[in-house]
Amino acid sequence: MSAEHTEDEMGAESGKDPSVSMRLTLTGIRTRFPRVTHIATETLHSWMQGGCAPEGHKSLLLLDTRPPEEYLISHLPGAVRVDPSTTGLENVIEMIPSSPNKTPEAVVCYCSVGYRSSLYADKLESLAAFRQTGIPVYNLEGSLFKWANERRPLVDSNNQPTQYAHPYNFIWGKLLDKAIRKTVADSRD
Repeated sequence: MSAEHTEDEMGAESGKDPSVSMRLTLTGIRTRFPRVTHIATETLHSWMQGGCAPEGHKSLLLLDTRPPEEYLISHLPGAVRVDPSTTGLENVIEMIPSSPNKTPEAVVCYCSVGYRSSLYADKLESLAAFRQTGIPVYNLEGSLFKWANERRPLVDSNNQPTQYAHPYNFIWGKLLDKAIRKTVADSRD
């Protein structure tokens, strides 16, 4: 397979609509994680804006499952970064306040495209202590890449609005619009 063919298939690198590549990626993630409930970026955006959610969700716990260098470039407003390799699932339960008016009514996990966050959501959902909370867990379908490509709100490490997103790596980054890719090294320039 030639490099040109790969870029055309991946989409954003060559300026073409990455939706076919993104759809294939999302189908693969849904197939790999059949027990995880995936929500659309439109749905989460509506919830964050205080819109009517199907189950009446008003407060959310947004979990960013990416490493620090990705989180520093941008993340969803109000998201908490968790490190799947070191943040025990029990720690997430501790993040949930016991007060009814502060208890999140939903947990939404995200990463770059949704694989790492689906894995985390699946593990969280399978934890008996978490299931006892009755709080639903979702994976943001398309995760930060889809969100950023749609130009939805993002903030940087200083909690300031930004349009940029970390591309994860050269291959996966092709699912992200080229104009909004940014790495920590780019930030130093």
